[in-house]
Amino acid sequence: MKKIPLFLLLLLAGILFFPISNLIGLSGKNEPIPVVSGKSANFAKVSQILQNKCVDCHSPGMLRKPFYSEWPIAKQLMAKDMANATARLILAEKFYSGEEAATPLLLARLESVVRKGNMPPTLYLLMHWTDSLTDDEKHDILAWVAEERAKSPWSRDSAAALKGEPVQPLPLTVDLNPDKVALGGKLFHDRLLSGDNTLNCASCHDLARGGTDQAKVATGIRGQQGPINSPTVYNAMYNIAQFWDGRAKDLQEQAAGPVANPIEMGAQWDTIVEQLKQAGGYQDAFGKLYPEQGLTKTTVTDAIAVFEQSLVTPNARFDQYLRGNQTILTADEKAGYDLFKADCASCHFGPALGGLSYEKMGIKQDYFKRRGGQLAEADNGRFNVTKQEQDRHFFKVPVLRNIVLTYPYFHDGSAASLPDAVKIMGEVQLGKTYTDAEIGEIVAFLATLTGEYKGKPLTSLTAEDIK
Repeated sequence: MKKIPLFLLLLLAGILFFPISNLIGLSGKNEPIPVVSGKSANFAKVSQILQNKCVDCHSPGMLRKPFYSEWPIAKQLMAKDMANATARLILAEKFYSGEEAATPLLLARLESVVRKGNMPPTLYLLMHWTDSLTDDEKHDILAWVAEERAKSPWSRDSAAALKGEPVQPLPLTVDLNPDKVALGGKLFHDRLLSGDNTLNCASCHDLARGGTDQAKVATGIRGQQGPINSPTVYNAMYNIAQFWDGRAKDLQEQAAGPVANPIEMGAQWDTIVEQLKQAGGYQDAFGKLYPEQGLTKTTVTDAIAVFEQSLVTPNARFDQYLRGNQTILTADEKAGYDLFKADCASCHFGPALGGLSYEKMGIKQDYFKRRGGQLAEADNGRFNVTKQEQDRHFFKVPVLRNIVLTYPYFHDGSAASLPDAVKIMGEVQLGKTYTDAEIGEIVAFLATLTGEYKGKPLTSLTAEDIK
């Protein structure tokens, strides 16, 4: 009888031993972290599921280590898996103990992987046979996600059956100081804020054109071309930060940037403040609204920020659907929303359908190679702010409200039409080729996101309406 080579015997032993070692408990058990009092029964179930099957890769420090975790090759593979897992989703102890609430991003991530069934990954399950999610566990996680969303103020106006959706309706009104809104609106449209009195904030963020300039890149003072597409100012209050790369922490900080940028508005703030003091009405208005500070760079940018907070565009047809009007959407629009929920809502969620996370442009396919052009500094995205290599080509997820009006698309304005943008996103972000019918359905859904400003649909808004 011919002998089996030793290396084959060792290989066979390894193939059998590693998964069996997990079945017989050689990898150890995580010490259960108790859930704080007052949390729901659903959360207690989910916490246990996550501790048993998810935290080993998605916690900042690996809790349960198999005996072979320090072996060559295995150690490197596990380190890579940990890095990939925590880059996408971190399950910190304060979360699964219930000390800290789940963020909307965490809820979106969990819902997505459970519905798609792509976690735990196949390679992991080859070594951990018992760690796949059962149908009951999936049901418990999704029930808890819906429960958490229903508690959010964002879901206050949603119909009872739709409070657990990844998208929430925009509020019909926003509680702001009307005098500050009016002052900020005047400044937003005042050309005194530019170095040669030719531009205002609305030059790149025209409220009659979806809060953008509908141009590939912005045009600044003396006709200079900017490096990046102008994002919409509508619903920007829902962004975690401002600009594509998130370099401004809030709307006030964002308002200060373009004014002093030599390529954009090309002014000096000291000069602007003095000019505004000489202009009619501003001194008195700032004296009343900001009695302790008066007219300064800080108060000017605050007023503009308050105005921009008022630029919420409610009452889109999809908002009416979320509030309970089940007949307002067509069959194609509903089918498009189903596709969107399955494929897009892990990034485009919340009231503005985006703006709440940073994502890499080109997860499944090299977007920049596909584009075929040279890389520009703006293509580095978040890296330009953090200088961390892992942030290269990451951008703040754009909001999708009023998306039919905010063309062209992407940070570089390279997609001229919405069908083109959907097709490209499917391929470079999902590794998926949508059919023409599917693209049509998604675009039909996106068209239901166009809202109103001052009670009038954005599609028919005129310069006179804005005045």
